[in-house]
Amino acid sequence: MSGGRMTYVQRVLILLIIAGIPAAAPHFPRSSPRLCLAAGSLTYQVTPNASAADLRVKIDPHAAHPDLRIQLVDAIDSADFAVVDDAGVSPADACATPGSIKTLGAVSEAEAADITISLSRDDPDADLKLYVHSVRFGHRDAATLLAAMQHYQKEALPAKATLEEASW
Repeated sequence: MSGGRMTYVQRVLILLIIAGIPAAAPHFPRSSPRLCLAAGSLTYQVTPNASAADLRVKIDPHAAHPDLRIQLVDAIDSADFAVVDDAGVSPADACATPGSIKTLGAVSEAEAADITISLSRDDPDADLKLYVHSVRFGHRDAATLLAAMQHYQKEALPAKATLEEASW
């Protein structure tokens, strides 16, 4: 692994620790209205009401032309993005923000979506690799967060910038 990649993974892990995702919390339903992650000036909240969400995300592993291909990996050092719990922070802390909150809703394959994700363990053409070790965030929630972060960063960054070049 190159030094630049490790630095990127370390920045993501620091971000996740700051976001306050507690491992000691009881298991919440996958679509808990308090499932949040802060990144930069935005806080992303996974909401159970997809019709009222700022960004609707469809996870379709069989999509012919998804907007983003994400591969699930079992080792953090091979991931581009990682979601790892932090046992020392209250669950409400991640959603408390003075900045903007973007709500994210997962939709069924039959519904309209703003972004379509292909999520798989065996995708050699994946755009990004995702590692999840969490009692609160499932793979689908983490993939939804990653897609939203990339979507909103693309809007804010110059055309040639990438998610990896964004400052964390």
